[in-house]
Amino acid sequence: MLAVVEEVHRPDDDELCGFVEPHGGQWRALTVFGAVLGAHEHRKDAWDQVLSEGLASLADRWVLRHGESGDEEIVCILEANATELVIARGYYTSLPGVPTLTLTTEQIITGEWVMRR
Repeated sequence: MLAVVEEVHRPDDDELCGFVEPHGGQWRALTVFGAVLGAHEHRKDAWDQVLSEGLASLADRWVLRHGESGDEEIVCILEANATELVIARGYYTSLPGVPTLTLTTEQIITGEWVMRR
């Protein structure tokens, strides 16, 4: 049986902030692109984390890890939505010509690529 993923929208303007899903007896708070923000015992706590951190987390530096090789690098999110994620690779992401990478949310959800703050 597949878990039901619930969209979390900001009450003020209905902006999608992320998702919550039941997982292993807990509730996971997820970004709009499917990365885990945290795990909680109660659905409301996961929901609250998505509302408070979901969109704000997009401005953070993240660590991108390749699921198979384990190679890691620091990245910055340039664009994110429910289907794909565009990241700038490297710590100095504001410099012109920084290499970018586009990932699908499916690649994040399946663990092919792992994003963590």
